[in-house]
Amino acid sequence: MPVTSKRPKLLIFSHLSNEVHATGAEKLLLVFAKELQRLFECALVVPKEGAVSRQARDVGLRTAVLGIPLCFAMKNGETRLERELEAMRRHPVWDRLIELLQRERPAYVWVNTCVHPLPAMAAKALGIPVIWALMETIEADSGRDGPGRPKAAAVISAYSDAIVGISLATLAPFGPESGLKKAIVLPPFRSPDDLEPANWLSSRSRLRRSNGWAEHHRVAGFVASMLHPQKGLKEFVQAMIPLALQDPELRLLIAGGAAEDDAYVRSCLELARGAGLAHRFAWVRYTEQIESLYPALDLVVVPSLAEAGFGMPALEGMLFGKPVVAFASGGLTELMRATGNQDYLVAPGDIAGLTKAAAELLASEALRLEVGRRSMRMAQRVYGVEAFRERLDALRAVLPMPEEPLSGLVRGIGPTVYLLEKGRKRPFPSPRALIEGGFRFEDVRAIPNEKLALIPLGLPMDEPKPPDKRPKGRRKRPRRTKRGKRRAKRMNRRSGKLPKRARKRGASRKA
Repeated sequence: MPVTSKRPKLLIFSHLSNEVHATGAEKLLLVFAKELQRLFECALVVPKEGAVSRQARDVGLRTAVLGIPLCFAMKNGETRLERELEAMRRHPVWDRLIELLQRERPAYVWVNTCVHPLPAMAAKALGIPVIWALMETIEADSGRDGPGRPKAAAVISAYSDAIVGISLATLAPFGPESGLKKAIVLPPFRSPDDLEPANWLSSRSRLRRSNGWAEHHRVAGFVASMLHPQKGLKEFVQAMIPLALQDPELRLLIAGGAAEDDAYVRSCLELARGAGLAHRFAWVRYTEQIESLYPALDLVVVPSLAEAGFGMPALEGMLFGKPVVAFASGGLTELMRATGNQDYLVAPGDIAGLTKAAAELLASEALRLEVGRRSMRMAQRVYGVEAFRERLDALRAVLPMPEEPLSGLVRGIGPTVYLLEKGRKRPFPSPRALIEGGFRFEDVRAIPNEKLALIPLGLPMDEPKPPDKRPKGRRKRPRRTKRGKRRAKRMNRRSGKLPKRARKRGASRKA
Protein backbone atom coordinates (compact mmCIF):
# COMPACT_ATOMS: atom_id res chain seq x y z
CA MET A 1 0.00 0.00 0.00
CA PRO A 2 1.25 3.54 -0.70
CA VAL A 3 2.64 5.48 2.24
CA THR A 4 -0.03 7.80 3.65
CA SER A 5 1.92 9.14 6.63
CA LYS A 6 3.77 12.44 6.32
CA ARG A 7 6.82 10.67 7.70
CA PRO A 8 8.70 8.49 5.20
CA LYS A 9 8.39 4.77 5.84
CA LEU A 10 11.44 2.98 7.23
CA LEU A 11 11.58 -0.81 7.14
CA ILE A 12 14.01 -2.06 9.83
CA PHE A 13 15.56 -5.54 9.49
CA SER A 14 16.74 -7.25 12.68
CA HIS A 15 19.22 -10.08 12.15
CA LEU A 16 18.19 -11.82 15.40
CA SER A 17 15.12 -12.45 17.52
CA ASN A 18 16.16 -14.35 20.62
CA GLU A 19 13.20 -16.22 22.07
CA VAL A 20 14.04 -15.71 25.77
CA HIS A 21 15.61 -12.26 26.02
CA ALA A 22 17.05 -9.70 23.65
CA THR A 23 20.78 -9.70 22.96
CA GLY A 24 22.85 -6.53 23.20
CA ALA A 25 22.49 -5.82 19.47
CA GLU A 26 18.71 -6.37 19.63
CA LYS A 27 18.37 -4.05 22.62
CA LEU A 28 20.34 -1.35 20.83
CA LEU A 29 18.19 -1.74 17.74
CA LEU A 30 15.02 -1.35 19.78
CA VAL A 31 16.40 1.77 21.48
CA PHE A 32 17.23 3.20 18.05
CA ALA A 33 13.83 2.24 16.61
CA LYS A 34 11.94 4.05 19.36
CA GLU A 35 13.79 7.27 18.49
CA LEU A 36 13.63 6.68 14.74
CA GLN A 37 9.85 6.87 15.05
CA ARG A 38 10.19 10.62 15.54
CA LEU A 39 11.37 10.95 11.94
CA PHE A 40 10.02 7.85 10.19
CA GLU A 41 7.01 5.59 10.07
CA CYS A 42 8.79 2.46 11.27
CA ALA A 43 8.09 -1.26 10.90
CA LEU A 44 10.35 -4.06 12.16
CA VAL A 45 11.14 -7.28 10.25
CA VAL A 46 12.39 -10.15 12.45
CA PRO A 47 13.54 -13.68 11.49
CA LYS A 48 11.11 -15.21 14.00
CA GLU A 49 8.95 -14.25 16.94
CA GLY A 50 10.97 -13.45 20.05
CA ALA A 51 11.75 -10.95 22.77
CA VAL A 52 12.59 -8.08 20.43
CA SER A 53 9.37 -8.44 18.39
CA ARG A 54 7.24 -8.54 21.56
CA GLN A 55 8.96 -5.47 22.97
CA ALA A 56 8.65 -3.70 19.62
CA ARG A 57 4.88 -4.15 19.59
CA ASP A 58 4.74 -2.88 23.19
CA VAL A 59 6.15 0.46 22.01
CA GLY A 60 3.84 0.69 18.99
CA LEU A 61 6.04 -0.79 16.26
CA ARG A 62 4.39 -2.93 13.61
CA THR A 63 6.27 -6.20 13.01
CA ALA A 64 6.62 -8.79 10.24
CA VAL A 65 8.35 -12.17 10.25
CA LEU A 66 10.67 -13.35 7.48
CA GLY A 67 13.51 -15.79 8.09
CA ILE A 68 16.53 -14.42 6.21
CA PRO A 69 19.87 -16.27 6.21
CA LEU A 70 22.89 -14.50 7.68
CA CYS A 71 26.34 -14.19 6.14
CA PHE A 72 28.98 -14.66 8.83
CA ALA A 73 31.73 -14.33 6.22
CA MET A 74 30.93 -10.59 6.42
CA LYS A 75 31.76 -10.45 10.13
CA ASN A 76 35.00 -12.38 9.74
CA GLY A 77 35.99 -10.87 6.40
CA GLU A 78 36.55 -14.37 5.03
CA THR A 79 37.86 -14.93 1.52
CA ARG A 80 34.80 -17.05 0.64
CA LEU A 81 32.62 -13.93 0.98
CA GLU A 82 31.92 -13.45 -2.74
CA ARG A 83 30.79 -17.06 -3.20
CA GLU A 84 28.53 -16.86 -0.16
CA LEU A 85 26.90 -13.63 -1.34
CA GLU A 86 26.23 -15.10 -4.78
CA ALA A 87 24.61 -18.14 -3.16
CA MET A 88 22.41 -15.85 -1.05
CA ARG A 89 21.13 -14.11 -4.18
CA ARG A 90 19.93 -17.49 -5.43
CA HIS A 91 18.34 -18.45 -2.10
CA PRO A 92 14.55 -19.08 -2.28
CA VAL A 93 13.94 -16.33 0.30
CA TRP A 94 15.07 -13.72 -2.27
CA ASP A 95 11.69 -13.73 -4.03
CA ARG A 96 9.82 -13.46 -0.70
CA LEU A 97 12.06 -10.59 0.35
CA ILE A 98 11.42 -8.76 -2.92
CA GLU A 99 7.65 -9.32 -2.51
CA LEU A 100 7.82 -7.90 1.04
CA LEU A 101 9.65 -4.78 -0.14
CA GLN A 102 7.27 -4.28 -3.06
CA ARG A 103 4.27 -4.72 -0.77
CA GLU A 104 5.56 -2.37 1.95
CA ARG A 105 7.08 0.17 -0.47
CA PRO A 106 9.38 1.76 2.14
CA ALA A 107 11.16 5.02 1.45
CA TYR A 108 14.26 3.61 3.22
CA VAL A 109 15.56 0.31 4.55
CA TRP A 110 17.58 -0.04 7.78
CA VAL A 111 19.83 -3.13 7.94
CA ASN A 112 21.16 -4.16 11.36
CA THR A 113 24.73 -5.54 11.77
CA CYS A 114 27.26 -6.50 9.12
CA VAL A 115 26.13 -10.15 8.85
CA HIS A 116 22.74 -9.22 7.37
CA PRO A 117 23.49 -8.25 3.73
CA LEU A 118 20.53 -9.80 1.90
CA PRO A 119 17.94 -7.08 2.78
CA ALA A 120 20.42 -4.43 1.63
CA MET A 121 21.07 -6.23 -1.66
CA ALA A 122 17.33 -6.69 -2.30
CA ALA A 123 16.55 -3.06 -1.48
CA LYS A 124 19.27 -1.76 -3.80
CA ALA A 125 18.01 -4.06 -6.57
CA LEU A 126 14.70 -2.19 -6.30
CA GLY A 127 16.34 1.24 -6.02
CA ILE A 128 15.43 1.74 -2.33
CA PRO A 129 18.01 3.76 -0.31
CA VAL A 130 19.70 1.72 2.45
CA ILE A 131 20.97 2.70 5.91
CA TRP A 132 23.39 0.01 7.08
CA ALA A 133 23.95 0.03 10.86
CA LEU A 134 27.10 -1.58 12.28
CA MET A 135 26.83 -2.67 15.92
CA GLU A 136 30.14 -4.55 15.84
CA THR A 137 33.58 -4.41 14.35
CA ILE A 138 34.49 -6.23 11.15
CA GLU A 139 37.30 -8.68 11.78
CA ALA A 140 39.46 -10.48 9.24
CA ASP A 141 40.33 -14.13 8.79
CA SER A 142 44.03 -13.28 8.58
CA GLY A 143 44.16 -10.56 11.21
CA ARG A 144 42.50 -7.27 11.96
CA ASP A 145 43.70 -5.64 8.75
CA GLY A 146 43.83 -8.77 6.60
CA PRO A 147 42.65 -8.94 2.98
CA GLY A 148 39.14 -10.03 3.92
CA ARG A 149 38.28 -6.86 5.82
CA PRO A 150 38.34 -4.49 2.81
CA LYS A 151 36.15 -6.95 0.88
CA ALA A 152 33.46 -6.87 3.57
CA ALA A 153 33.73 -3.09 3.80
CA ALA A 154 33.40 -2.79 0.00
CA VAL A 155 30.16 -4.82 0.07
CA ILE A 156 28.69 -2.59 2.78
CA SER A 157 29.74 0.53 0.90
CA ALA A 158 28.27 -0.70 -2.41
CA TYR A 159 24.88 -1.62 -0.95
CA SER A 160 24.30 1.40 1.29
CA ASP A 161 23.50 5.08 1.04
CA ALA A 162 24.48 5.80 4.67
CA ILE A 163 26.59 3.74 7.07
CA VAL A 164 25.84 4.13 10.77
CA GLY A 165 28.42 2.98 13.31
CA ILE A 166 27.91 2.95 17.07
CA SER A 167 31.57 3.94 17.48
CA LEU A 168 34.59 5.00 15.46
CA ALA A 169 35.90 1.45 15.91
CA THR A 170 33.00 0.01 13.92
CA LEU A 171 33.69 2.53 11.14
CA ALA A 172 37.44 1.92 11.02
CA PRO A 173 37.26 0.21 7.57
CA PHE A 174 35.54 3.36 6.24
CA GLY A 175 37.99 5.89 7.67
CA PRO A 176 39.05 9.21 6.10
CA GLU A 177 41.68 7.46 4.00
CA SER A 178 38.88 5.68 2.09
CA GLY A 179 37.26 8.98 1.15
CA LEU A 180 33.85 7.64 2.24
CA LYS A 181 31.69 10.51 3.47
CA LYS A 182 28.47 8.63 4.15
CA ALA A 183 29.72 7.02 7.40
CA ILE A 184 28.18 8.54 10.54
CA VAL A 185 28.83 7.76 14.23
CA LEU A 186 25.56 7.21 16.09
CA PRO A 187 26.38 5.92 19.60
CA PRO A 188 23.70 4.33 21.81
CA PHE A 189 22.02 6.22 24.60
CA ARG A 190 19.93 5.52 27.67
CA SER A 191 17.48 7.99 29.15
CA PRO A 192 18.03 8.44 32.91
CA ASP A 193 14.25 8.53 33.43
CA ASP A 194 13.99 4.97 32.07
CA LEU A 195 16.37 3.76 34.80
CA GLU A 196 13.93 4.58 37.64
CA PRO A 197 16.40 6.36 39.99
CA ALA A 198 13.74 6.61 42.73
CA ASN A 199 13.94 2.81 43.17
CA TRP A 200 17.73 2.43 43.25
CA LEU A 201 18.08 2.19 47.03
CA SER A 202 15.35 -0.44 47.38
CA SER A 203 16.73 -2.40 44.41
CA ARG A 204 20.22 -2.32 45.96
CA SER A 205 18.96 -3.63 49.28
CA ARG A 206 16.77 -6.33 47.69
CA LEU A 207 19.48 -7.89 45.51
CA ARG A 208 22.07 -7.80 48.26
CA ARG A 209 19.73 -9.41 50.78
CA SER A 210 18.86 -12.17 48.33
CA ASN A 211 22.55 -13.11 48.23
CA GLY A 212 23.18 -12.65 51.96
CA TRP A 213 25.22 -9.49 51.50
CA ALA A 214 25.07 -6.46 53.78
CA GLU A 215 25.68 -2.81 52.99
CA HIS A 216 29.25 -2.92 54.29
CA HIS A 217 30.19 -5.49 51.65
CA ARG A 218 31.83 -4.13 48.52
CA VAL A 219 30.46 -5.71 45.35
CA ALA A 220 32.26 -5.83 41.99
CA GLY A 221 30.09 -6.94 39.09
CA PHE A 222 30.42 -8.45 35.63
CA VAL A 223 27.37 -7.91 33.38
CA ALA A 224 26.67 -9.36 29.92
CA SER A 225 23.49 -10.46 28.20
CA MET A 226 25.20 -13.71 27.12
CA LEU A 227 28.26 -15.18 28.81
CA HIS A 228 30.44 -15.91 25.79
CA PRO A 229 34.17 -16.49 26.40
CA GLN A 230 35.01 -13.31 24.48
CA LYS A 231 33.05 -11.28 27.02
CA GLY A 232 35.90 -12.00 29.46
CA LEU A 233 34.15 -13.76 32.37
CA LYS A 234 37.17 -15.99 33.01
CA GLU A 235 39.45 -12.93 33.08
CA PHE A 236 37.08 -11.22 35.52
CA VAL A 237 37.22 -14.19 37.90
CA GLN A 238 41.01 -14.46 37.60
CA ALA A 239 41.44 -10.73 38.28
CA MET A 240 39.09 -10.71 41.29
CA ILE A 241 40.46 -13.79 43.09
CA PRO A 242 43.60 -12.01 44.45
CA LEU A 243 41.45 -9.10 45.70
CA ALA A 244 38.95 -11.43 47.35
CA LEU A 245 41.75 -13.35 49.09
CA GLN A 246 43.04 -10.06 50.56
CA ASP A 247 39.66 -8.46 51.35
CA PRO A 248 37.10 -10.56 53.26
CA GLU A 249 34.42 -7.91 52.62
CA LEU A 250 34.60 -8.21 48.82
CA ARG A 251 31.74 -9.95 46.98
CA LEU A 252 31.52 -10.74 43.28
CA LEU A 253 28.37 -10.74 41.13
CA ILE A 254 28.09 -12.35 37.68
CA ALA A 255 24.99 -11.40 35.68
CA GLY A 256 24.25 -13.01 32.34
CA GLY A 257 22.79 -15.98 30.53
CA ALA A 258 24.85 -19.00 29.48
CA ALA A 259 25.41 -19.08 25.72
CA GLU A 260 24.37 -22.69 25.01
CA ASP A 261 25.00 -24.62 28.21
CA ASP A 262 26.48 -23.77 31.58
CA ALA A 263 29.82 -25.54 31.00
CA TYR A 264 31.81 -22.34 30.38
CA VAL A 265 30.27 -20.54 33.34
CA ARG A 266 30.82 -23.57 35.59
CA SER A 267 34.47 -23.74 34.51
CA CYS A 268 34.90 -20.09 35.50
CA LEU A 269 33.23 -20.63 38.86
CA GLU A 270 35.43 -23.68 39.38
CA LEU A 271 38.39 -21.29 39.48
CA ALA A 272 36.77 -19.50 42.42
CA ARG A 273 35.95 -22.82 44.08
CA GLY A 274 39.57 -23.92 43.72
CA ALA A 275 40.65 -20.75 45.55
CA GLY A 276 38.12 -21.43 48.31
CA LEU A 277 36.01 -18.43 47.27
CA ALA A 278 32.92 -20.04 45.72
CA HIS A 279 30.71 -18.67 48.51
CA ARG A 280 31.83 -15.11 47.66
CA PHE A 281 30.60 -15.32 44.06
CA ALA A 282 26.95 -15.14 42.97
CA TRP A 283 25.55 -15.79 39.50
CA VAL A 284 22.21 -14.33 38.50
CA ARG A 285 20.54 -14.74 35.14
CA TYR A 286 20.52 -11.54 33.14
CA THR A 287 17.39 -9.42 33.38
CA GLU A 288 16.00 -6.80 31.02
CA GLN A 289 15.22 -4.67 34.09
CA ILE A 290 18.77 -3.45 34.60
CA GLU A 291 17.50 -0.97 37.22
CA SER A 292 17.17 -3.96 39.57
CA LEU A 293 20.79 -5.02 38.94
CA TYR A 294 23.29 -2.16 38.73
CA PRO A 295 22.30 -0.33 41.96
CA ALA A 296 23.60 -3.30 44.01
CA LEU A 297 27.12 -2.89 42.57
CA ASP A 298 30.01 -0.73 43.77
CA LEU A 299 32.22 -1.36 40.74
CA VAL A 300 31.54 -2.52 37.17
CA VAL A 301 34.23 -4.53 35.37
CA VAL A 302 34.07 -4.90 31.57
CA PRO A 303 36.96 -7.14 30.43
CA SER A 304 35.88 -7.66 26.81
CA LEU A 305 38.48 -9.62 24.83
CA ALA A 306 36.82 -9.01 21.47
CA GLU A 307 37.22 -5.67 19.73
CA ALA A 308 34.01 -4.29 21.20
CA GLY A 309 31.68 -2.28 19.01
CA PHE A 310 30.73 -0.10 21.97
CA GLY A 311 30.39 -1.58 25.48
CA MET A 312 26.84 -1.07 26.70
CA PRO A 313 27.46 -2.49 30.22
CA ALA A 314 30.11 0.21 30.73
CA LEU A 315 27.70 2.99 29.71
CA GLU A 316 24.91 1.52 31.84
CA GLY A 317 27.22 1.30 34.85
CA MET A 318 28.18 4.96 34.47
CA LEU A 319 24.56 6.08 34.13
CA PHE A 320 23.91 4.38 37.49
CA GLY A 321 26.80 6.35 38.96
CA LYS A 322 29.22 3.42 39.18
CA PRO A 323 32.96 3.55 38.46
CA VAL A 324 34.03 1.30 35.59
CA VAL A 325 37.28 -0.46 34.73
CA ALA A 326 37.63 -2.06 31.31
CA PHE A 327 39.91 -3.57 28.73
CA ALA A 328 40.88 -1.10 25.97
CA SER A 329 38.96 -3.00 23.27
CA GLY A 330 37.55 -1.13 20.26
CA GLY A 331 34.61 1.09 21.14
CA LEU A 332 35.18 0.59 24.89
CA THR A 333 38.30 2.72 24.54
CA GLU A 334 36.32 5.58 22.98
CA LEU A 335 33.60 5.36 25.63
CA MET A 336 36.03 5.40 28.55
CA ARG A 337 38.02 8.31 27.12
CA ALA A 338 34.92 10.33 26.21
CA THR A 339 33.73 10.11 29.82
CA GLY A 340 37.14 10.92 31.37
CA ASN A 341 37.87 7.35 32.49
CA GLN A 342 41.02 6.68 30.47
CA ASP A 343 42.95 6.02 33.72
CA TYR A 344 40.84 2.90 34.23
CA LEU A 345 41.57 1.38 30.84
CA VAL A 346 43.73 -1.75 30.80
CA ALA A 347 45.38 -3.49 27.86
CA PRO A 348 43.21 -6.40 26.64
CA GLY A 349 44.15 -9.62 28.43
CA ASP A 350 46.20 -7.86 31.13
CA ILE A 351 44.67 -9.57 34.17
CA ALA A 352 47.21 -8.12 36.61
CA GLY A 353 46.44 -4.63 35.29
CA LEU A 354 42.72 -5.26 35.73
CA THR A 355 43.33 -6.36 39.33
CA LYS A 356 45.35 -3.20 40.04
CA ALA A 357 42.76 -0.80 38.54
CA ALA A 358 39.91 -2.47 40.43
CA ALA A 359 41.90 -2.51 43.69
CA GLU A 360 42.43 1.27 43.55
CA LEU A 361 38.68 1.94 43.33
CA LEU A 362 37.61 -0.74 45.81
CA ALA A 363 40.04 0.60 48.42
CA SER A 364 38.41 4.06 48.65
CA GLU A 365 34.73 4.80 48.95
CA ALA A 366 35.39 8.50 48.42
CA LEU A 367 37.18 7.78 45.14
CA ARG A 368 34.39 5.48 43.98
CA LEU A 369 31.77 8.14 44.65
CA GLU A 370 33.84 10.85 42.93
CA VAL A 371 34.52 8.75 39.82
CA GLY A 372 30.94 7.47 39.72
CA ARG A 373 29.39 10.95 39.86
CA ARG A 374 31.74 12.32 37.22
CA SER A 375 31.08 9.34 34.98
CA MET A 376 27.31 9.77 35.31
CA ARG A 377 27.53 13.46 34.43
CA MET A 378 29.76 12.89 31.41
CA ALA A 379 27.76 9.88 30.17
CA GLN A 380 24.54 11.89 30.24
CA ARG A 381 26.21 14.73 28.34
CA VAL A 382 27.94 12.66 25.65
CA TYR A 383 25.50 9.75 25.39
CA GLY A 384 22.21 11.31 26.42
CA VAL A 385 19.04 11.42 24.38
CA GLU A 386 19.59 15.01 23.24
CA ALA A 387 23.02 14.18 21.83
CA PHE A 388 21.54 11.15 20.10
CA ARG A 389 18.76 13.20 18.51
CA GLU A 390 21.22 15.75 17.16
CA ARG A 391 23.19 12.96 15.51
CA LEU A 392 20.00 11.37 14.20
CA ASP A 393 18.92 14.66 12.62
CA ALA A 394 22.34 14.87 10.94
CA LEU A 395 21.82 11.37 9.55
CA ARG A 396 18.39 12.30 8.17
CA ALA A 397 19.92 15.33 6.45
CA VAL A 398 22.40 13.27 4.41
CA LEU A 399 19.91 10.64 3.21
CA PRO A 400 18.96 10.85 -0.47
CA MET A 401 15.42 11.67 -1.43
CA PRO A 402 13.34 8.53 -2.08
CA GLU A 403 13.00 7.66 -5.75
CA GLU A 404 10.49 5.71 -7.78
CA PRO A 405 11.28 1.99 -7.41
CA LEU A 406 13.24 0.49 -10.28
CA SER A 407 10.92 -1.48 -12.57
CA GLY A 408 10.18 -2.21 -16.21
CA LEU A 409 12.79 -1.91 -18.96
CA VAL A 410 16.28 -0.57 -18.15
CA ARG A 411 19.69 -0.33 -19.73
CA GLY A 412 23.12 0.94 -18.77
CA ILE A 413 25.64 2.48 -21.13
CA GLY A 414 25.81 -0.77 -23.10
CA PRO A 415 23.34 -1.91 -25.79
CA THR A 416 21.68 -4.67 -23.73
CA VAL A 417 18.14 -4.00 -22.51
CA TYR A 418 16.87 -5.75 -19.37
CA LEU A 419 13.45 -6.45 -17.90
CA LEU A 420 13.43 -6.04 -14.10
CA GLU A 421 11.46 -8.90 -12.59
CA LYS A 422 11.47 -10.10 -8.95
CA GLY A 423 14.57 -8.08 -8.18
CA ARG A 424 16.56 -9.56 -11.08
CA LYS A 425 17.53 -8.18 -14.49
CA ARG A 426 16.56 -10.41 -17.43
CA PRO A 427 18.44 -9.54 -20.65
CA PHE A 428 16.74 -9.46 -24.05
CA PRO A 429 18.85 -11.53 -26.48
CA SER A 430 17.89 -9.34 -29.46
CA PRO A 431 15.84 -6.27 -30.43
CA ARG A 432 13.31 -8.60 -32.08
CA ALA A 433 12.86 -10.46 -28.77
CA LEU A 434 11.93 -7.17 -27.10
CA ILE A 435 9.44 -6.13 -29.78
CA GLU A 436 7.80 -9.53 -30.20
CA GLY A 437 7.58 -9.79 -26.38
CA GLY A 438 5.13 -6.87 -26.48
CA PHE A 439 7.57 -4.18 -25.27
CA ARG A 440 8.60 -0.84 -26.77
CA PHE A 441 12.05 0.71 -27.01
CA GLU A 442 10.66 4.10 -26.02
CA ASP A 443 9.83 2.64 -22.56
CA VAL A 444 13.47 1.74 -21.84
CA ARG A 445 14.88 3.71 -18.89
CA ALA A 446 18.60 4.52 -18.77
CA ILE A 447 20.20 4.06 -15.34
CA PRO A 448 23.84 4.43 -14.17
CA ASN A 449 25.99 1.37 -14.65
CA GLU A 450 26.79 1.22 -10.92
CA LYS A 451 23.06 0.86 -10.16
CA LEU A 452 22.65 -1.78 -12.84
CA ALA A 453 25.59 -3.75 -11.40
CA LEU A 454 23.80 -4.08 -8.03
CA ILE A 455 20.89 -5.98 -9.60
CA PRO A 456 21.54 -9.74 -9.86
CA LEU A 457 21.32 -11.33 -13.29
CA GLY A 458 18.24 -13.41 -14.05
CA LEU A 459 17.35 -15.82 -16.86
CA PRO A 460 17.44 -14.34 -20.39
CA MET A 461 14.15 -13.45 -22.04
CA ASP A 462 12.90 -15.93 -24.66
CA GLU A 463 14.30 -15.59 -28.16
CA PRO A 464 11.45 -15.75 -30.73
CA LYS A 465 11.47 -18.64 -33.24
CA PRO A 466 13.08 -17.82 -36.61
CA PRO A 467 10.57 -17.06 -39.41
CA ASP A 468 9.60 -19.80 -41.96
CA LYS A 469 11.60 -18.98 -45.16
CA ARG A 470 9.68 -21.38 -47.51
CA PRO A 471 7.43 -19.71 -50.14
CA LYS A 472 3.84 -19.49 -49.06
CA GLY A 473 1.31 -21.71 -50.89
CA ARG A 474 3.89 -24.28 -51.97
CA ARG A 475 3.74 -27.47 -50.02
CA LYS A 476 6.82 -29.58 -49.73
CA ARG A 477 6.24 -33.09 -51.03
CA PRO A 478 6.96 -35.68 -48.36
CA ARG A 479 9.87 -37.96 -49.06
CA ARG A 480 8.86 -41.48 -49.99
CA THR A 481 10.04 -44.49 -48.07
CA LYS A 482 11.36 -47.63 -49.83
CA ARG A 483 8.08 -49.35 -49.18
CA GLY A 484 6.23 -46.45 -50.79
CA LYS A 485 8.46 -46.52 -53.87
CA ARG A 486 7.80 -50.27 -54.47
CA ARG A 487 4.08 -49.66 -54.09
CA ALA A 488 4.23 -46.83 -56.68
CA LYS A 489 5.98 -49.15 -59.21
CA ARG A 490 3.29 -51.78 -58.83
CA MET A 491 0.60 -49.14 -59.34
CA ASN A 492 2.31 -47.86 -62.51
CA ARG A 493 2.64 -51.35 -64.02
CA ARG A 494 -1.04 -52.02 -63.49
CA SER A 495 -2.06 -48.74 -65.11
CA GLY A 496 0.50 -48.98 -67.95
CA LYS A 497 2.12 -45.76 -66.80
CA LEU A 498 5.90 -45.55 -66.90
CA PRO A 499 7.80 -44.61 -63.75
CA LYS A 500 8.75 -40.95 -63.46
CA ARG A 501 12.47 -41.53 -64.17
CA ALA A 502 11.64 -43.64 -67.30
CA ARG A 503 9.27 -40.94 -68.59
CA LYS A 504 12.07 -38.41 -68.32
CA ARG A 505 14.48 -40.68 -70.29
CA GLY A 506 11.82 -41.27 -73.00
CA ALA A 507 11.18 -37.54 -73.32
CA SER A 508 14.90 -36.86 -73.79
CA ARG A 509 15.19 -39.52 -76.58
CA LYS A 510 12.29 -37.99 -78.50
CA ALA A 511 14.01 -34.67 -78.34
